[in-house]
Amino acid sequence: MKELNKVSLAKRLSVAFVAVTLILAFAPAVQAKQLRSTMVVSFNPGVFNDPPEYIWKGTISGDINGIMTFWATGPVPAKDLGHPPGFFWQVHFFTEYWEITDENGQLMIAGIDKGNTGYSNWKFRMNGEVTEANGEYADLVGHQVHMNGQIEWTTVFESGVAVGPVIIN
Repeated sequence: MKELNKVSLAKRLSVAFVAVTLILAFAPAVQAKQLRSTMVVSFNPGVFNDPPEYIWKGTISGDINGIMTFWATGPVPAKDLGHPPGFFWQVHFFTEYWEITDENGQLMIAGIDKGNTGYSNWKFRMNGEVTEANGEYADLVGHQVHMNGQIEWTTVFESGVAVGPVIIN
């Protein structure tokens, strides 16, 4: 009878230990902050100047509201930037630095990303991370950033707008 109680107690303790471990393991995920916003940014042909200017700039709204600006970081300018692709199915790979400022130009959030744009459909996708953040967003440094969407060109590499979600988690 005592052996049965020892086994029963050991099983109960094991179940309790596993339960506590799972709760602790998933607690940070439940508490993790996820911010969802939408960017609407316009292409800047000034990126072809020497030195190059920002490549995209516009608004971000949702959980984060402000002005979002992107700069190409490499290669600058990208070898295919401004040159129509030889084949419509080619993909442009890029790296960028971006920042979100408030209406007074004060930096709220900044980061880096890597991504690609398909020339056949002008869809883009990029992933990166927050490298700098201030004020209410200060705890976002190191968080992952995901962006994707569609570029609608009025004139390719002269006038266009990129629209899509920005998710920070």
